[in-house]
Amino acid sequence: MENQDAFDELGGGLRISHIAAGLVLVVLLAALGFSAVANADARDQETAYLTTVEETASTILLAQQQTLDLFSQAESELGSATGSAELMTAVEKLINQVKKFEQNDDIAEEIVSENFRTSLTEMNNWRSTSISSTSLTLYRNQMVPEARRWLADYQGKAVEKIKVLASARAVNERNQAILLFTSLAMFVSLLSWISISVAKTYRKAKSLIAEEENKVSSAKTALAHATDQLSYQAKHDALTNLPNRIALYEKLSQFLTESPENVVVYFCDLDRFKVVNDSRGHAVGDELLVAAAGRLAKTVAEGDFIARFGGDEFVVISKTPIDRDSILRMAERFIRQLAKPFDIDGYEAYIGLSIGIATSKPGASVNQLLRDADIAMYRAKGRPGLHVTFYDEIGERLSRQLDTENALRHAITRNELVLHWQPIVNLKNSQVHTMEALLRWRHPNGELLLPNEFLSVAEDSGLIVQMGQWVLRNACMAGALTEDRNVSVNVSARQLQEVTFVDDLMLILAATNLTPERLVIEVTENSLIDASLVGGPLTRVRELGCKIALDDFGSGYSSLGLLERLPVDIIKLDRAFVREVATSEASQAIIKSLVQLANALDMMFIAEGVETDAQRKVLRGLGVLHAQGYWFGQPEASRLPSTSTRG
Repeated sequence: MENQDAFDELGGGLRISHIAAGLVLVVLLAALGFSAVANADARDQETAYLTTVEETASTILLAQQQTLDLFSQAESELGSATGSAELMTAVEKLINQVKKFEQNDDIAEEIVSENFRTSLTEMNNWRSTSISSTSLTLYRNQMVPEARRWLADYQGKAVEKIKVLASARAVNERNQAILLFTSLAMFVSLLSWISISVAKTYRKAKSLIAEEENKVSSAKTALAHATDQLSYQAKHDALTNLPNRIALYEKLSQFLTESPENVVVYFCDLDRFKVVNDSRGHAVGDELLVAAAGRLAKTVAEGDFIARFGGDEFVVISKTPIDRDSILRMAERFIRQLAKPFDIDGYEAYIGLSIGIATSKPGASVNQLLRDADIAMYRAKGRPGLHVTFYDEIGERLSRQLDTENALRHAITRNELVLHWQPIVNLKNSQVHTMEALLRWRHPNGELLLPNEFLSVAEDSGLIVQMGQWVLRNACMAGALTEDRNVSVNVSARQLQEVTFVDDLMLILAATNLTPERLVIEVTENSLIDASLVGGPLTRVRELGCKIALDDFGSGYSSLGLLERLPVDIIKLDRAFVREVATSEASQAIIKSLVQLANALDMMFIAEGVETDAQRKVLRGLGVLHAQGYWFGQPEASRLPSTSTRG
């Protein structure tokens, strides 16, 4: 900022110098111009007056001659009574000549006396009055001598005036010379002043430029240092000082380029670190991370690379060709190093290490290797004993699961989910009592997938909640199109645990105009691990007017206990009991007992999996009133089944 002000000051000084020099030059040139004009004007006046003097002198000479001629003519005609015309013409010529030289020059008027004028007037009046010889002699004595003196008088006066004009011209020329000399002197002085100013300015500017160059050089050095520092910080973790994820990606890419078939990735995650961090605080947690990073870094073989991936995760990569046993021994070394206790400010901390290992193959990418090692690491965490897992042991199955999950996330928005309908039939009159909505997925590869092929993935990923809402909404919309049949929808325990499940259900019923009494919510017995978590939501659903069905009854370990703890309206017997009912007395006895139990509890009883007429007849004989299965109709898509089936 100071140097900028100095440069501005220098620039201002130079501008002022230029302006001052320009103004002085303008003033001097103007003065010279005015002086030259005045001198030229004086010279012109002098020249013009000399011409006037010459003309006036000629006129005076002519007037003198005419005066002499006049009196000669007058004397010769003195005897005439009236005078002659020649005499009057001579008088008029003299009068005109006097007027002419008086008009040419103002000083000529001064040389003609009043007596001469009076005498000339008398001579002009000669025709009207007589004139005596005495008067004529008097006039001649007055006019002739005076006329002879005119030229001498005029020349004297003219010389005086010429002297005045010459003197004025000389003064102008002297002033012009003085101005010219002054201008030259001032111009030389200005040039000297400007030169001195420019020299001072140049020296000061040179000094400032040198100072600025030093500052720029220092700034470049500082910038280079800062750039190096920023580059280092951009690729290193601030806490552990290990390379970070950016550096890891670069180094792994380099390893894959140099040795595409020999790269090994160890994805390491600290076990029990969260417990220490939450119980002892983040400061202790940070120190533990630094200590763990130091131990891992010391264990890494020469030529290998370690980086902090994030949180409590570290990645070690190697491109040295080694066999599977050597890879496992290296992983065990990492685990042993971190199994030793850590002393953090007097607190003894114990942590472990889970390691997922992925090895490169031709065409493998950085993201793929890291993803595979990460997946293997999470599998290693749940593994008993040594927490080390190779990706190739679980990779294919996990890869399919991930692909399914990714595709399933787009299934709703791409309208890939569809509902199929299967009837629940009244065995007395073969009329359809309820339609159960069964979810199907029209996979992008063209296959129609059944729930057992994707529901477990939906449960693990949490997508089951969004999918369940879609099923409820579309099933209720379809059910509202009929007037006499119920709609049954399967709901997972994960859905029931959503705090908004009941409220969402109320909104769906209101939006679709389906009465709650016509909706059956089915829950699978095997999914109800803890009945206390779903008892409250199921009670609220039942209070709305909906019915609760316990699906796959008998397949779990506490079927009868669930009937006591949950608000169940309908029992749906698992198909395993129906499969042998036509030939197995044990199956028949169990079913008969369950029918009696349902009647005693005022619950509807439905037998699932009826596939033959023989099964239907036996079930009817055992008192079963409602059944479901392929015998009555396979699940249909697009529209609801008809109101009756074969009986």
